[in-house]
Amino acid sequence: MHDMIKAEKLTKVFRPEGFRLFNRTKPVTVVDKVSFSIAAGECFGLIGESGCGKSTMGRILLKLTEPTSGNVFFNGANLEDLSLHEIKTLRPRMQMVYQDADNSLDPRHSVYRILEEPLRLKGLQKSERHNRIRRIISRVNIGTELLLRHSHELSGGQRQRVGIARVLLQNPDFIVADEPAASLDLSVQAQMLQLLDTTKKTRGTALLYISHNLRMVRFMSQRMAVMYLGRFIETGITESIFQNPLHPYTRMLFDSLLCMDPRKRRTGKPNVTGESPDPGFVPPGCAFHPRCPLRVPLCERKKPLLRQINGRQVACHRVWGPASVAIPNNVQIKEKENLHE
Repeated sequence: MHDMIKAEKLTKVFRPEGFRLFNRTKPVTVVDKVSFSIAAGECFGLIGESGCGKSTMGRILLKLTEPTSGNVFFNGANLEDLSLHEIKTLRPRMQMVYQDADNSLDPRHSVYRILEEPLRLKGLQKSERHNRIRRIISRVNIGTELLLRHSHELSGGQRQRVGIARVLLQNPDFIVADEPAASLDLSVQAQMLQLLDTTKKTRGTALLYISHNLRMVRFMSQRMAVMYLGRFIETGITESIFQNPLHPYTRMLFDSLLCMDPRKRRTGKPNVTGESPDPGFVPPGCAFHPRCPLRVPLCERKKPLLRQINGRQVACHRVWGPASVAIPNNVQIKEKENLHE
């Protein structure tokens, strides 16, 4: 299939202006020269700690946030070359399920008005709008009695389902799903994810799935990327990464998952401590080296680049570096195994 969305060296730098909180004067690079593509009918997973730039990446792809540099291509068209009118025409085909469902819905409008508004702007007749809304609320498990309520009268999970319904009503070609199941009950999560997966398969919709829930990313995506302080540090086939993570940070994320079966628990986990550093004061060299138990002097001096190894891309000196800094045998990457059920 062809690439529905393609990012080339995307960079976003926030520069403090006016009042400088805590005397912060240094620009903050939230997204740092990231390139990847998502094919039609494919789900691309994106994981990483809070503040690493995942949501900003999604907003840049939809042109909700302007990049400092780099380009985004949608169906081969460079979004930077499109006029304002062309962007508005393109909006229904590029949609986002927002992480913050509370603030993504207009509190002045009822649920019915929120769902009807985009259909009205498309010029659909009232009867057609009504029928499509009826069909979509049944798919997202929203009762008709909620249509006349306002967002403050709904639970967090109901607001999230309204947001998902509003997106699917547009029949988009590309969806950015930013933690779409975070506020949903367990009984509803599987239904919503299955709905997104069915939409992807039947309509050929490209999907960027952003989440902290590693198991959901494993279930939803065919390819994935691990993000740390604005950069991709490991990308590849999702199952391959889960079976055999190469980057120490990726292994740290997977080790944080609770495995109930003691026979399948990983032993000898790297002793990763501390938290992600301030994005405004990223250490030189590899940004992960202050927390990495496998770091060597080269990690403190030189920033690793994404390079191909074993069918994926990894940015780590200990994985693809020279023999002098290769991973010793006693901490060699483990053989493929099922990390967690």
